[in-house]
Amino acid sequence: FFFFLKTTSSVLSMLALLPLLCALAQATSNGSPPFAGTRPNFVILFGDDWGWGDLGANWPSASGGMTPHLDSIAKEGIRFTDFHVGASVCSVSRAALLTGRLGVRNGVVHNFNEDSSFGLPRTEHTIAELLKPAGYRTGIIGKWHLGTTPLYNPSYRGFDEWLGLPYSDDMGCQDRVWYNKPMPETCPKKKSSEYPQPRDLAVPLYHSTTNCSGQTQGTCNGDILEQPANYSQLSDRYGDFAQAFIHNASQGDAPFFLYFPFSHMHVPQFYNERWAGKSGRGPFYDTLMEFDNTVGRVLQALKDAGVDNNTLIFVTGDNGPWEVKCNLTGSGGPYLGLWQKKQGGGGSSAKTTLWEAGHREVGLARWPGHITPAVSDALVWSLDYLPTMLTLAGVPLPADREYDGMDIGAVLFQGAQEGHTALFHPNSGASGPNGKLDAVRWKNYKAIYQTGGAPDCSGSKGNVQRHDPPLLFDLAADPQEEHALDTSQPEYQQVLATIEQLLTEKMVSVNTTMRSTVDYASRPPDEPCCNKEHAACRCHPLE
Repeated sequence: FFFFLKTTSSVLSMLALLPLLCALAQATSNGSPPFAGTRPNFVILFGDDWGWGDLGANWPSASGGMTPHLDSIAKEGIRFTDFHVGASVCSVSRAALLTGRLGVRNGVVHNFNEDSSFGLPRTEHTIAELLKPAGYRTGIIGKWHLGTTPLYNPSYRGFDEWLGLPYSDDMGCQDRVWYNKPMPETCPKKKSSEYPQPRDLAVPLYHSTTNCSGQTQGTCNGDILEQPANYSQLSDRYGDFAQAFIHNASQGDAPFFLYFPFSHMHVPQFYNERWAGKSGRGPFYDTLMEFDNTVGRVLQALKDAGVDNNTLIFVTGDNGPWEVKCNLTGSGGPYLGLWQKKQGGGGSSAKTTLWEAGHREVGLARWPGHITPAVSDALVWSLDYLPTMLTLAGVPLPADREYDGMDIGAVLFQGAQEGHTALFHPNSGASGPNGKLDAVRWKNYKAIYQTGGAPDCSGSKGNVQRHDPPLLFDLAADPQEEHALDTSQPEYQQVLATIEQLLTEKMVSVNTTMRSTVDYASRPPDEPCCNKEHAACRCHPLE
């Protein structure tokens, strides 16, 4: 049977919370973390459009010397070589991380707009919503992009406090022209007589301090501090907030969860003036250095608060490089998607695509005294965060739904090299139906059913093609995905048969268990606005 749940139904939202409350009650009486007497703090550091090769520890030829603080996390923890995310585009990847469920289950299959009326379905549970009733203090710094209207922003999704942007930093105007292709226009100085079109308004900076989780109505939408946000000061503000949050949250006995989704390395790329020219390699790497510096401030705050040894840090990004941005994009390392470049008519093989550079990401985990430093080839992904964190917090998974992530405690703490046997990757905007699982990873093999459609630096999108049978690659021998295997050979026919069976079983699970749906309706009045009487929704008139 099918569950199709309307996101705006308060009745279903409350009913959906009942299994969660029961699970938490069970956790209180029976659950316990695997380390006796320890419920760790959690920090997730989440880059934006940040390629696998944009970490010095992964790919020194591209980013060596640019990411010393991130490299220190890699050195002191586990660096995953085969880490993936739930989609190769923004909102979809974020929803998958926070819910532990793919978009075909949680409903989020493409990005939300500036004026989206809804967001991540309230029938879905975020990590923060699951940890908060168990006594965790929760905070978010940075980009949300899962809904901005009341009921859908972070204040309603389990977070006590939020400082950040409601969506991507290019989804609105700025008073200063930062680095993008094409270069954007600045915000208008005079108010238009017509209602502004999406992206004509300035990008706002929010600071919300009230947790309204569980509420089904009201206006608990936080305060807009400024509109447009001052990007040259944004990273410093984020660092200050992170230090204050960690210091304050460490004063009591309760643990905390800090989710830090950066705007770096998305365009427009920006930084404080002290980083201008610092890399000697242009705006992208100047921005990367500021990103790494902010990570360093988080690490120092944990040490200063005396909680470094009781904090599990995860590091990854939402998706790979955005090739259409040319020199303002990063590196996918060795994952080049060369079949697309050479036989698919060109086009991008990174962000929004099913090629490795789109969904294979930086993956780090660090917890001093608990995680032994290592390089791991285990096949894991961001959807594993939720079940792993709940186990450590002594909170069982809600039993009313299926999860696509798994508890990877054995990989983190026991050195196990076995993660997932199979992963399923959705179409993420390049071509094909959004959210459809059109790539399957099984052991070292990867089948791709849909290619083309994403522009590269030249603007070429390649040929949009449906493959039946799918293209098949051996990633161990061919990480560049250049040579499709001959699937007429018996050996590979058996591989394809296994992959087809796994995909069939996955879709049976999807179609016969709890699913949410998203209402993607939008209307201009739902775009965040500090003061509609002022040009670009500025909080204050220009002098």
